[in-house]
Amino acid sequence: MNNDNNIIAIRKKDITLAHEAFADLMKKTEDILNQEAKANIHAYKTLNASTLEQCAVDKIKAACLNSPFNPDEVKLVAGQRFPDIVANQYYGVEVKTTKENHWTSTGSSIVESTRIENVEDIYMLFGKLGGNVPQFKCRPYQDVLYDIAVTHSPRYLINMELGEKDDIFSKMGTTYDCFRTSPDSISIARNYYRERAKAQNKQEMPWWLTSDNVENAHSFNIRLWNSLDLQEKRELRAKCMILFPEALNPARKMDKYNNTTLWLCSYNQVVTPNIRDLYSAGGQITHVNGVRLKKPAAQVFNIIVDYADDIKSILTNPSKDMLLMIQEFNPILLQNKNMYEEWLNICSKFAQENEVPLREWIADKPAFTFSKK
Repeated sequence: MNNDNNIIAIRKKDITLAHEAFADLMKKTEDILNQEAKANIHAYKTLNASTLEQCAVDKIKAACLNSPFNPDEVKLVAGQRFPDIVANQYYGVEVKTTKENHWTSTGSSIVESTRIENVEDIYMLFGKLGGNVPQFKCRPYQDVLYDIAVTHSPRYLINMELGEKDDIFSKMGTTYDCFRTSPDSISIARNYYRERAKAQNKQEMPWWLTSDNVENAHSFNIRLWNSLDLQEKRELRAKCMILFPEALNPARKMDKYNNTTLWLCSYNQVVTPNIRDLYSAGGQITHVNGVRLKKPAAQVFNIIVDYADDIKSILTNPSKDMLLMIQEFNPILLQNKNMYEEWLNICSKFAQENEVPLREWIADKPAFTFSKK
């Protein structure tokens, strides 16, 4: 092969021509696979994920004939690396297969932490081994990823017949390269699904981790609220009260605990079978410092008084993670330089409607007497 016509030389002159040459290579590979599958139906039907990878390498090498690609530089990558095949250093092929008669499957992790260095242009080579005759399609990787699902980690979903602009990156308002090189791709995806749920008037939260930062990571195990130690319970309850103050409103009867329940589960892997008990257990307030109230006050005001100092401490010096959650779930707090004062204003409105001198109670920390409802 003339050195001036190899793919590396073409890349140096015109990267667009190099990408077009790779597209031609994958189209030839697709044609070879489909032709041979028709001639050897049984042999191709017995392929599996591993044997298809080696078959793909052989056919890509065959397609290199009369192309700028060197067949000796088409290699199957050992180990759990991404993508499965590398051609001439800069080009990759991810191989997927299904025994079913459809063009969909679960793909690779969105994080791409095992991506091979220098690989820039990737194609999906997909084998549909169901149906009467096995069939193959080769398309640019980013063009066939239509959604994200979670197995043990967030992974792409593949549809080899996906229409133009129906890929997940177009839906998120970004590009594949911008998304994959982002330092926090999981948060970008999480925010997209959060906003999509809001637009559809659904109370949903993605349950994956909020970031790739190990310091912010939580256990993969789901825990029950009653299994937590007292310190963790108190910290989580304070954060719930900050992020979802609607749960503190005695007048609100419907759906007021939904966001709290979802957040505890999705962000902290904590299930609360009796979420109401976090706010209403213990009955109503009947006496303050031994003096009987004109009408009983909801137990939630005792909880607000009890947690006010914790909440003030969190809001006075919030962590980066807490600020991001406030921005997402209760951004009204950011309208005031004093976030604690803004939070207290919200709670005070609930108190006024119930004739409760909440600010006075918080300042004095009186003794309460309770009775069951």
